Amino acid sequence: MAGKIIINGRFLTRRITGVERYAGEILGELDKLVTPGTYMLAVPCYAENVPRYGNIETVRVGRLGGIAWEQVSLPRYVAGRKGMLLNLCNTAPFRDPGIVCVHDMKVRAKPEFFGWKFRIWYLFLFRNIFCRARAVLTVSEFSRSEILKYYPHIRAKTYVIPNGWQHYQRIGHDEKCLARYGLEPGNYYFSMGSLEKNKNFRWVLEVACRNRKEIFAVAGGANGSVFSRQYKTEVPPNVRFLGYVSDGEAKTLMRDCKGFLFPTIYEGFGIPPLEAMSAGAEAVVSDTEVMHEIYGDAAHYIDPMDYEADLSKIMTEISPEKKKEVLDKYSWKKSAKLLKKVCEICNG
Repeated sequence: MAGKIIINGRFLTRRITGVERYAGEILGELDKLVTPGTYMLAVPCYAENVPRYGNIETVRVGRLGGIAWEQVSLPRYVAGRKGMLLNLCNTAPFRDPGIVCVHDMKVRAKPEFFGWKFRIWYLFLFRNIFCRARAVLTVSEFSRSEILKYYPHIRAKTYVIPNGWQHYQRIGHDEKCLARYGLEPGNYYFSMGSLEKNKNFRWVLEVACRNRKEIFAVAGGANGSVFSRQYKTEVPPNVRFLGYVSDGEAKTLMRDCKGFLFPTIYEGFGIPPLEAMSAGAEAVVSDTEVMHEIYGDAAHYIDPMDYEADLSKIMTEISPEKKKEVLDKYSWKKSAKLLKKVCEICNG
């Protein structure tokens, strides 16, 4: 008889990035599909804002925190109940990791983006996962090909379960935010700023320097002086740093911009342009394999290393049907159905 599937809930103790969003949204849909008593979400004792599910049971486990909880408390609990573990956020216990979702191979493909301690830890972690996991999930065919490039022996137990965008439907607009930031509808380019090297926001700054008549609004935690030091380039006056923005502000800024800029160097999927597209934005993304896989003919493509880009030539017309095809292709509900099938295969 198959044991209970126990979900690693450590992600609920961290700030929400794309990885944590993936776990939370896919579990919300999975809860609607499963039978009561078959799935359990195990969370650290100190976790806050733990969601309430209708069919997935929630239990607080152990007294340890962080990595120690994941490597000691969680596997001990799973073993005691003869369950199978489901990990949705890149990491897993060394002992019997069960099913693990690895979102990208950035640490292998772009090691220069990370410190040596982080690289060593994740290389050790990945080696264990790809050796012992019952199944490895990832979010795109590109990411799957990257995993198999470094770990070809796991081909038979890899599955692609993509991201979705429907969480954006729950977010309302903040109709006053443009006036608050001194912006006008259709008169600015928008991007969500980050100092992560793969996000490549140097491209935004360099292109802004060469397109002085255009306005570039950048949301995120870093201010202009931080960006200037990081990228060793001038921050021109036509770049406006908005600081942290609410979900409602971000959705409105996406809806009313001339284009949502996503000049990433490396992604496993790249969810922000999908969110922006669902809000009504024109998505401007890097000319990379994964971006073409996800966005096809529904996005505008740029060379993330070309700072001479002429945005007026890039922003050609794209039919609404193309965008609808992309939005129809991806959903948390579809991904939850795929996840349930994989769990049944591995736990049968």
